[in-house]
Amino acid sequence: MIKDDKIYQILLKNNFDLYRGEKSVAEYMQQHLSQYYNEISTSISAQDNPFLGEEFTKLLCEELELLDEICRKIPEIIETYNNGFIKQAYEKSFALFEKVHDWFLIKQLWGNNEVFYRIRQGDFRINDSNDKKSQKAELFHIKRTYRNRIGAYRYSIAGYPCLYMSTGRELAWFESGMPKQFSYCAMLFEENNENPVRLIDFSFRHIDFLSSISTWILNRRRQNRECNEIYNYLLRYIITYPLMAACSIKVKDRGNKFVEEYVFPQLLMQWIRESDDIDGVSYKSSLNTDLVSAFGASNVALPVKNFREDGLDEKLTKNILVSDIGYIDVNKEFEKYKEKIDEINQYINELQMFLVANPCTPNYIIELMDLCNCIIKTYTALIEGNYSNNELIFIHVNRLCEHADMIYKYREEKIGSAISSALKHEKSAMDEFKRTGILNEHFEKFHNLTDKILSKNVVFEFSHENLDNYEKI
Repeated sequence: MIKDDKIYQILLKNNFDLYRGEKSVAEYMQQHLSQYYNEISTSISAQDNPFLGEEFTKLLCEELELLDEICRKIPEIIETYNNGFIKQAYEKSFALFEKVHDWFLIKQLWGNNEVFYRIRQGDFRINDSNDKKSQKAELFHIKRTYRNRIGAYRYSIAGYPCLYMSTGRELAWFESGMPKQFSYCAMLFEENNENPVRLIDFSFRHIDFLSSISTWILNRRRQNRECNEIYNYLLRYIITYPLMAACSIKVKDRGNKFVEEYVFPQLLMQWIRESDDIDGVSYKSSLNTDLVSAFGASNVALPVKNFREDGLDEKLTKNILVSDIGYIDVNKEFEKYKEKIDEINQYINELQMFLVANPCTPNYIIELMDLCNCIIKTYTALIEGNYSNNELIFIHVNRLCEHADMIYKYREEKIGSAISSALKHEKSAMDEFKRTGILNEHFEKFHNLTDKILSKNVVFEFSHENLDNYEKI
């Protein structure tokens, strides 16, 4: 199988989970891409790649010079930009992108029924049907007249509009800074359009990509059909990986006015703006948080190329259908847990009464009570909106969930520890509590209560409105 091939192992290892630490982006990319090229170049032989075989390795060997140039040029371009030679950086990057142009993997958006989401902080619901198109336009990209509101992001420069969308509403919420109150809409690309939107595709989950490649090859071989198309597809992935990697580095400090990790993707987007046949880029989220690490959705960034009179993009408004607008108040969403909070409070009182009524104090009871109090305070803050760091509190919910699961998983060990550490005059009472199942009951009730309120990535339980009335704006 392909997993025995050295090239496969190299690609599997390079999974876009890139974080520069204390290195500069240029230094980090130089080391990363140098290692990538060296590993690829020393692994090209049919003997080391029995599944891909001689035909593919020969194709790859013919393109080693190009791969070497790409791996060397990327850190050089970033370093040139960082040294203040902006014009030179643009010229060098544009020359590189032109050379790689035909190697990019392209995704076309039209007639595939894929839904995209946009989120904006605040309430933009449609109250007047006569004004619905202008309300929907509020959730499109920022108009040219309001360009002073546009900051610098991964694929866009300050002051110039770019339409960002996500294939998942929750991912759009994460990318928008997890606002407490927000409006959202769904977007579809028009079917049967003769001029579809074309994206450079950086949205691969590498393990899914490699799995599909191996399945594709096996099916072709079973049918005694040639695999050149598949080999070329895989080759394009190998050649363009350095560019995908340079555009996917996790941001070390989002609070900085200059974000070094954005330099290369912004250069790519400037080239896309001037391209006649590429409209944007599809990419995986690079947010450095476990709230999105396992989420399958991806993002799309589409730069504005030609403005209409109203300040919106001409081609995008012709291609995109916008739904009605939904609204969510995150804090009100958590009000559904008020009854569960009351039940946990009652459980805490029961544990306290147990301690008062009995001479022994199982050491796990304090742990159960502390965690329950932490859950109550956390969800009360969520209901009241009494928190300032959105990401932190939802990561905290994940940790509470893991802590509660761990306590329940090791309940027998905790009960055994409580009995073995009991004082001599408490031994008989503790043995009786275990025999009658009271100690186990403490954990079972704890699990049943916390399971009703805690869940990993709890935001995925947001209610959904049915969005319809898709139309162009």
